[in-house]
Amino acid sequence: MSNAHDPLPLEHHNREEFQLERMILFTDAVFAIAITLLIIEIKVPELHHPSDQQLVQALLQLTPKFVGFFIGFLVIAIYWVAHHRIFRFVRHYTGKLIWLNILFLVSIVLMPFTSAFYSEYTASLNVPFVLYCLSVAATGLLQVVLQRYLRNPANGIIHPADADHPELDLVRPMVAPFAFLIGIGLCFTLPWWISRMTPMLIGPLMALYGRRYRRLQREYTAKHHAIAA
Repeated sequence: MSNAHDPLPLEHHNREEFQLERMILFTDAVFAIAITLLIIEIKVPELHHPSDQQLVQALLQLTPKFVGFFIGFLVIAIYWVAHHRIFRFVRHYTGKLIWLNILFLVSIVLMPFTSAFYSEYTASLNVPFVLYCLSVAATGLLQVVLQRYLRNPANGIIHPADADHPELDLVRPMVAPFAFLIGIGLCFTLPWWISRMTPMLIGPLMALYGRRYRRLQREYTAKHHAIAA
């Protein structure tokens, strides 16, 4: 005869670590598929009895698509690294966390399309570029929403002591969107080729953010050393 205090079957088999691992594995799979779709959009030139010169010319015509591929790959990789960085703090999960994560992944899955649309019409047309920039900005904003939920001690997702950890700073996920939003502003005021260079601002902006990160790290370390003392 079972004891009244014995755990229910669902409680007994509710392995929280396993459920968290499932969510992270699913997320990694979505990122991997999104990155793979970027290169699938680039088709091998179909030429009948081509010469080397014709092949070189055909490859050169694909240059905008490869530029779009590398930019898209870099942006998706940045957000995968960011997701990997913040989820190492996660100790528990809720239904809301799952859905916020799925909403974030929707924006990642959209990137191959917006990237392909942009690289297909990458010359002087602004609409494809603006759409791609908005896609990146939306991803950044969704990461901020996800990160705010993680940081809130009331949600019990992470250890309360980690709520102010520098890795969970809400400014960091806005660096890439900020670079692309600058591009949107410039595409309506300056020659089109200048605005298309704005993704290159991510590197300098991250270097500039590094100063803020180091300051937050010093403050975090000092605070927790004082608590430990």
